[in-house]
Amino acid sequence: MPLEHIHPMIAHFPIVLALLALAFDLWWLARGRAAAAPLIRLRTGTVLLALGAAAAVVAYLFGDMAYDIAVSKGVAAATLETHEDWGTATTLVYVASALVRLFLWWRRLDEKPAGIALAIALAAVVAGMVVITAYFGGHLVYDLGVNVSPRS
Repeated sequence: MPLEHIHPMIAHFPIVLALLALAFDLWWLARGRAAAAPLIRLRTGTVLLALGAAAAVVAYLFGDMAYDIAVSKGVAAATLETHEDWGTATTLVYVASALVRLFLWWRRLDEKPAGIALAIALAAVVAGMVVITAYFGGHLVYDLGVNVSPRS
């Protein structure tokens, strides 16, 4: 398997995990925090966000390799820059958000209204950034055919 094909395979993990984390958080919030285990869903969102952050780092590293391969095949670096810039920013925000949420959990601040609001806001920001990054990545693959093997 060509090395440049690994990035688009791995990139789906941080996308799905970010969206699932936000979905769990919103579901927990919509239920009025009155479920039998009130924090389990919010903390499930934290675990999903942390796993997604780890996957985002791996996707970022393989994306950097895919970038170099695309440039070596003649794709203009400017064509890739928007996705790369969003990928870098998203990875940094993803990791920082996961660390903040883990800190909130560790200090039990996720049990207080301000901590809950911060946790859910972080998940929403990450999910939004991931969707934007994925949009630009999809444009590279589906519209421009970057690093896609030609059909034989």
